[in-house]
Amino acid sequence: MSQPLIQHREDETKSPGRAISFVFPMILFLGGLALFTVAFNYPDWTGWLFVGGILAVALAFAIPTTILPALEDRE
Repeated sequence: MSQPLIQHREDETKSPGRAISFVFPMILFLGGLALFTVAFNYPDWTGWLFVGGILAVALAFAIPTTILPALEDRE
């Protein structure tokens, strides 16, 4: 029988990094949605705010899926 690809770590549930890995991306995601909303109300800044919203949402998804696992494997 093959080993599972993802192994559960016991010490992960109590680490403050786990809370940060949820809170910070959530703030970025909501901030990106707010930038999208504001972008459609101010025609002079539409392009910059829209790009900022895209970057904030992309970073919100990149932190827990790629950045944090890469930092954990570095140790």
